[in-house]
Amino acid sequence: MTRTAKLLVVPVVLLQLCFFLFVARHRLIDGDEGFYLLASRLVLEHKVPYLDFFYTQAPLLPYVYALWIKFIEVSWISARVFPGLLTTLMGVLVYLYVCRETQKWIGGVAAVILFASSTLVFAWFPIVKTFSVATLFLFCAYVIVSRFSVTSPRWLIAVAGLLFGLSVDTRSYVVALAPVFLWWIFRNSETRNRLGHMAWFLGGFIIGIAPSLYLFFASPDLFMFNNLGYHAMRSDGGLIGGVRSKLHVVRSVLFGPEDDGFQFAILVIIGFVGIFLLRLRRGASLFAFSIALVLGFVSILPSPPLVQYYSMCMPFLIVAVVCVVNDYIASQSKHAKRTLALACLVLLVGFIVPSVFSLRRYLVTGWGVIGIKNTSDAPNWTLDRVSAVSRAIDQVALPKEEIASFWPGYIFESHADPYPGFENNFGFIVAPKVTADQRARYRIIYRPEMEADFGAHVPRIAVVGNQGIWGGAPRVPACEALLRLNGYAVSQTIGATSIFVCCSRQ
Repeated sequence: MTRTAKLLVVPVVLLQLCFFLFVARHRLIDGDEGFYLLASRLVLEHKVPYLDFFYTQAPLLPYVYALWIKFIEVSWISARVFPGLLTTLMGVLVYLYVCRETQKWIGGVAAVILFASSTLVFAWFPIVKTFSVATLFLFCAYVIVSRFSVTSPRWLIAVAGLLFGLSVDTRSYVVALAPVFLWWIFRNSETRNRLGHMAWFLGGFIIGIAPSLYLFFASPDLFMFNNLGYHAMRSDGGLIGGVRSKLHVVRSVLFGPEDDGFQFAILVIIGFVGIFLLRLRRGASLFAFSIALVLGFVSILPSPPLVQYYSMCMPFLIVAVVCVVNDYIASQSKHAKRTLALACLVLLVGFIVPSVFSLRRYLVTGWGVIGIKNTSDAPNWTLDRVSAVSRAIDQVALPKEEIASFWPGYIFESHADPYPGFENNFGFIVAPKVTADQRARYRIIYRPEMEADFGAHVPRIAVVGNQGIWGGAPRVPACEALLRLNGYAVSQTIGATSIFVCCSRQ
């Protein structure tokens, strides 16, 4: 790495840190963050995903965040700082890796600008979701495997397998990339060492997925339902059906305007042309682009698919494209280099401009942001507003009292506990599709059961917000009507969120 590239490390770190922490602090809350954070708090209280509460993802994320909030603070702001730091670390790794590959500081700077200005990155990485954790583990595994040589110690390839396993333990469909890693190891190892290196990688991988293996053997039925069964039931398309929704996501990713699809499309086009048509197949770019392609294909399989899943492809696309463009420019004449450099500058500006408007959407207006109804709804999904609801809960609830919050995020920062079945707001979606015995085993609650509990004035407190889920759809008036019918009255209202207390038990 050049001397200039080393000198630029500090400003690259500081500028990204300021930007991503700012985004983490002000980015409007995504609905999924509520159940992720409550799951983390439950883990901190020694409860186990699947076995003690309904949790619809691979198991590692709540343990990672539980460790963070244990030593920092149980609050929305402290929780958001963590993915902000992880995103910064990811950007620094992208910078260092591209600088080393291209041997040019300008390549690293271009890569980090693309990374920080990508809507799919700043909108989805610095928040409490699986993307920043899973992608960081995956990118570190990629860096190790791509730079592995005959002189590298074997344990290093095992570390790569471990990191890959941790990524799978955070977002399970990442396991589809295992053949890509094994193919690359086989392709770039000496003949006599190929099987050995692949065995070391797989050994590290098995250690990495140990949490999933433990929970699977503890209860195969619970593990399979939470990770697969629920997802097969949640929509009419089944586990991987729903062709129409998939076509919509492909159109959005490639052509926008959702999450600035132009950015993703331009990276895919440049990478494809450079690698497959111009045959600029530097190891780093080919491997990264292969990961992005397979990850992109896998991201369309879950039903319903979402554009945000493609955020994990961005670091790999950026590395591939910057390396390809660098190699192509280096092969041209001096005059052509100037023309190409100008073209790259124009494309870079074109890449950045849409992000300015997206930044305002995700941090201020909420326009077009999934989970936010309209611009007037946006203030209800700020960290300050949700924290205010949690403080209001503490004013009426006893410590550790079980309350029914139709969105679990309101409970996370409070001193209350979730009423059984309210740990995860997605259980309502599939409750009608399973038997009573299964609901009890999977720890989800059904509408008639909920009505009976409220009729008996248990729990004493219920929280209905702008994302109260009833039968899988936001129907706040129906929730409020049920509570009033059973003798609950509004104790406090904060924005669009109301705290109901049973009149006979205040």
